[in-house]
Amino acid sequence: MAGTPPLMGFFSKQFVLYSAIESGYYFMAILGILVSIISASYYLRIIRILHTDSTAANDIKIKSTLQRKENLEIGSNLSSFHSLLISILTLIILLFVLKPSILLKSTQLLSLSLFYN
Repeated sequence: MAGTPPLMGFFSKQFVLYSAIESGYYFMAILGILVSIISASYYLRIIRILHTDSTAANDIKIKSTLQRKENLEIGSNLSSFHSLLISILTLIILLFVLKPSILLKSTQLLSLSLFYN
């Protein structure tokens, strides 16, 4: 994800930045490089904490465990309406993943009827 040279993230970023520069989008390429550097600093900081400071790693594990417990408590307070809404949206996403042609054809028909009516 950080785009270090021997890994696949580097080559994908290289191709995107190369095509942006070839197309004349210099500002977007510079912005992409800056965002990549900033995100790499965050990734490397997490790796440094996990590998060098064992007490910090234990603190991170404890905090994530506490957050999971809080999330479970929050999740148990869902109303039946919210549960139904989450279920319907999950089914729609699964339908799109399993059978995307249904949704794509229906949106194409809707857009055609909207613009050519």
